[in-house]
Amino acid sequence: MRRTSFVALVLGLVALFATPAAAREIINGSQTMVQMQGYWSSYDDTTGAYVDAGITATDYGGEVWLDYYRFSSTPITCEDGASGWLNESLWASGPGTLEVDRKYASGTAAGTVTGWMDSWTDCWYGEEAVPQNGVPGGDVTFDVVAHFTSTSPLIREKSASSFKIPGETNSHNTYSSTYRYGDVHATVDGEMFSGFGQLGKVSWRYHSNTP
Repeated sequence: MRRTSFVALVLGLVALFATPAAAREIINGSQTMVQMQGYWSSYDDTTGAYVDAGITATDYGGEVWLDYYRFSSTPITCEDGASGWLNESLWASGPGTLEVDRKYASGTAAGTVTGWMDSWTDCWYGEEAVPQNGVPGGDVTFDVVAHFTSTSPLIREKSASSFKIPGETNSHNTYSSTYRYGDVHATVDGEMFSGFGQLGKVSWRYHSNTP
C-alpha cells in the first residue's frame, strides 16, 4: 500500500507576509488544508493491460480543488509485427466540493474536471522501445465522485526545523498533520473504481527574522 506522509503534501502551498519592524525584516507564513486522496490500479492477466489512476481533493480554507490523473498501457502488435504498447496519459483538474467527517472517518469529494489526454505507441525492437504513431492530445471533461471510509486509527505527525546564522538570520518551521488511511470508491465519467487513500488535515507555519 502506498503511504505518503501528509506532512510532505503541504510543501509549495505557502502564503507569505512581510512586515518591516525597525531595521528588521520579519516574514511569517502559514497554510492549513484538508485533503482527501484516492489511488487505484488494475492489471488484466489475460490481455496484460495495466491502469494506474488517482484523485486528490484539497480544501484550501473553503475553496476546494480536484486533481485527477490516469495512465494506461495495453500490449499490442505493431504494424511490422513487433510487439508494443498503446499508452494513454490523462491529467485533469477543476473546482469541486469536499465533505469530511470531523474525525476524518469518512469523506466525499465531487466535481467536474477538465484536462488533456495524450496517446502514443511504443514498439519493441530488440533491447529498445521506439515511440511512434503518436496521436495529438485532446481536451476531456467529465464528472468525478469519490468516497472515503477509514480503516485505520487516527494518526498524528509533527515536525519542526530551524535555520540560524548569528547576526544575519533566524528562521524556523513547524509542520503537523492528522489523518487516517482507508478505502476509496470512485466513479469517474460513469465508470466505477475501488482503491485506497488518505484523509486528513495538514498545517504549516514559518517565521523568519532578519536584522
